Amino acid sequence: MISAEQILNPIKPEAASKLNPAILSLEVLIDEQPVLRGAADEAMGTDLSGTVCLALAAPIDATHINVQLAGASTLNNSGANSGSSNAISNALVVFESSRNIWTSNSSTPRLVAGAHDLRFLFKIPGTLPATEAGRVQYVLSVSVTGAQGVVLASLVEAVRIVRIVAGAGGDGEGLPAYGNGGEGMDGPPVAYDDSVAESAAPTPGGDLPPSYDFKGKTRA
Repeated sequence: MISAEQILNPIKPEAASKLNPAILSLEVLIDEQPVLRGAADEAMGTDLSGTVCLALAAPIDATHINVQLAGASTLNNSGANSGSSNAISNALVVFESSRNIWTSNSSTPRLVAGAHDLRFLFKIPGTLPATEAGRVQYVLSVSVTGAQGVVLASLVEAVRIVRIVAGAGGDGEGLPAYGNGGEGMDGPPVAYDDSVAESAAPTPGGDLPPSYDFKGKTRA
C-alpha cells in the first residue's frame, strides 16, 4: 500500500547498476501520456500502456517484476495551501493499481542475461482528476524483487494525465483542463478492475543487440 505523501513526494531510487552489478539498466517506456476526453461525469476513460526494459549482464534470481500506478490529490483540502506539509499530510490516494508482469516458475526460474522487454497496461477511469502541479500527481513504479522480498532494482516515473473538455455548448476546440480549482473532487478513492490487465513474457535472453540503448529511450 502506497501513501499519498509517497506519491506527491516520490524518492528517486538508487541506480539499478549500483544495487546489482548484473543489472545494466532498468527503464520504462510509456507509449503515450493518457488523455481523458470530456468532463469527469462523461469521460469514458483511457489506457496507459508501455514497456519495462531490463538489460542484464548476467542471470539474476528474481521472483517477480511488479508495476504500480498510483495517484494522489490535495484538492479536497479546502483552506490548505497546495504543497504545504498540512495539505500533503491530509492528501488522498485517488488511484492505485499494481500487477506482476513477470513471475518466476518452473519453466523460467530466473531471468537470463540479455534484454528483456515486458509490456504492461492500466485502465484509467474517466472520473480521475487531471494532473495539476503541486495538487494532483501520478507516479508509475517498477520493482524487480528477489528472494525474501529483497528489491534488486526499482524506478519511479511521473505520469501526466490530461483532461480535454469541449468549449462552451460543446462547440469549438477542446482545451486541456488541469484541475477544477478544488470543486467537485469529493469522493472516495477510485478502484479500477484489474482483470483487463495485459502483459507479455520477456524476450528471449542472450547477447544484447548492437542497437540496444542502455537508457532504454530509443530503439533502432
